Amino acid sequence: MQPSLEDTIGGAGRATAAGAESTSASALAPAPDGGGRAKRLGPRAVSAAGVLAALLIVGVLVVLLLTTGGGSTAGRRPQPGVASKVSSYGGLPAWLPKPKVHVGRVLHASVLHPALSIQGEAVSVDLASGRLLATAVGPEVPEEGRFPVPPVTPVTFLVTFASASKAISLSPSAFTLIDEQGKVYHPKMTAFGGGAPPARITPGRPISVKLHDILPTGDGGLSWTPEGARPIVTWDYTVEID
Repeated sequence: MQPSLEDTIGGAGRATAAGAESTSASALAPAPDGGGRAKRLGPRAVSAAGVLAALLIVGVLVVLLLTTGGGSTAGRRPQPGVASKVSSYGGLPAWLPKPKVHVGRVLHASVLHPALSIQGEAVSVDLASGRLLATAVGPEVPEEGRFPVPPVTPVTFLVTFASASKAISLSPSAFTLIDEQGKVYHPKMTAFGGGAPPARITPGRPISVKLHDILPTGDGGLSWTPEGARPIVTWDYTVEID
């Protein structure tokens, strides 16, 4: 009589179970040296197995990222010129308007076209008697940080003339100061080292003069009127004491 399918499967299962019990028993059998304890994995072996598993997971993730192109941005191409602009740290965006005023330019002033400048900026002045460069710096105050802040303070401006094409007259009455309230002042002019100022600006060497007055704190303008009735050049200034 041939065995049925159920008997065959049951016999195979019983054989497999028996083999597993035999393997477990042999694994838990006492060591040959007579010890009664079964062999177990030590903590170093468990730690090494964990490290190997972690390295395997990381390797799989790296392979997946490389094959998929790094995420949702895969397949995108940068616009022409964007990569070069982004790579330059601190570069200005392309959509900003381009500057139209040249840096380091020299202002030009004349009777028909007066100029408004700032302290320390040279101005090329065209006069009927010649051409030169004029620069004003200041004001210098004797003390800062005074409290309470005084309403007025002595000030000193330094005006330098250079590159004169011809001899040009220099008069103290050609300089005026006007504060933010519209009051006009006529400063005293001295030579750079003190004493009487030169009467003329001569070609070949720069000439510096100082202008002295007492001004209130605030903004104002220093004007030079070498010819005519209107100032040819005016420099902004700020008197600060605090």
